Amino acid sequence: MRGTRRSGFVLTEVLVGIGLTALLLEALFPLLSTSLLAWKSSVARMTVHQTARMAMESMIRELSLASALTWPLPGQPDSSVRFQLKVASDQTESLSFRLGTSSGLNSKTLYRVPGTGQPSPLTQNVVEVLQFRFEPPRRIWISLTVTDPERRATATLETVVTCLNAPD
Repeated sequence: MRGTRRSGFVLTEVLVGIGLTALLLEALFPLLSTSLLAWKSSVARMTVHQTARMAMESMIRELSLASALTWPLPGQPDSSVRFQLKVASDQTESLSFRLGTSSGLNSKTLYRVPGTGQPSPLTQNVVEVLQFRFEPPRRIWISLTVTDPERRATATLETVVTCLNAPD
């Protein structure tokens, strides 16, 4: 028999290859783990910001069309605002935004409350702070802080709304 060449790997080559692969994977695992945690954190922050923006936009849209405001004292912060919207030339609808229900339940849920009927939630158990402040003659300052309790992500939005239909 002459020297025939065999093709393939020797056991030593296979073991060295497996060892190098294991070392490479061991070095990559912490990087992948850290990347996954960062991704989950950014998704939580994005969700909190989106929730805050949607709630704020809903309040801004309706408050900018308010025809009358009910307020305790100008310049004093309050956790709810009561206002009226013109729904027809001779009809108005009373509304308010507030945290929790009148019975004190769901104290971290932001509600849109019609004068008659059931409150409808704008958020679900994530609002930490909601403040309104009336700035005469027709401006309302709003501050909204939303927190994701599981991921501890927080977003605070503030804005000033001018009530276009309210009297001076």
